[in-house]
Amino acid sequence: MEDIKRKILHYSITFVIAFTLGIFFDHYVLCKSPSVEDSEVKGESEQVEIVVQSEDMEEAKSQTPSQESKIPSLEQGCTLYVDVSGALKNPGVYCLEDSALVIDAVNKAGGFSKEASIDFIYRKINLAQPLVNNQKLYFPKKKELVCELKPLLDEGNKISGTYNEPVTQLPTTEPYIDQNPPPLVPPDTTNPTNNQDSGCVNINTATKEELTTLNGVGESTAEKIIMGRPYTKVEDLLNVSGIGEATLAKFKDMVCI
Repeated sequence: MEDIKRKILHYSITFVIAFTLGIFFDHYVLCKSPSVEDSEVKGESEQVEIVVQSEDMEEAKSQTPSQESKIPSLEQGCTLYVDVSGALKNPGVYCLEDSALVIDAVNKAGGFSKEASIDFIYRKINLAQPLVNNQKLYFPKKKELVCELKPLLDEGNKISGTYNEPVTQLPTTEPYIDQNPPPLVPPDTTNPTNNQDSGCVNINTATKEELTTLNGVGESTAEKIIMGRPYTKVEDLLNVSGIGEATLAKFKDMVCI
């Protein structure tokens, strides 16, 4: 009986000790280990983020120079920038001297390319022209200046068609003629000096024989009257040598203008 009690006591003590050790192990060992692992995981994630951020920064830095390289670098102190483009080997913006010419800009860009329309450039572009600041130069390519040839037969048909059409009006170099001239004023029949039917002798148009029919007018006087034309009035005959007031009074009623 005493042996049974001893065994029960021994097992009880062993159970209590084992239970106490289990609680101790669970509280101080198993509960702390997850926190340590979490901290280690967090530390690794932060380290990964730091590494990723550093890689992104390096990538951004590596891209920045390439983007800047596309922008033409501007030299400090340069006063003449020229933009040359078109059929050139190295088109772009270049800094040149103040006295530079167009040909200097071409040489700065590496010269003309194989696609350049040399004939057009030499004919239309002055390569010896001085450059100005912020000037734009463009040199065309051959394919940009291709002309379209039209068939000669079609043009000939157009010309023949035009030739056969009736001409309504042709340009002229003749003097201008007024198509609507002012109406002619009939002569004044009330003035005997202008009446051709009155039988008077017109001293501006009469012949030598007609003038000699006047009283007091001979051949020499008639010649002088003809040489003194034109007359604006009958009294102008007084300026003719050999005709005075007395002579004029003899045939004044027989003459007119």
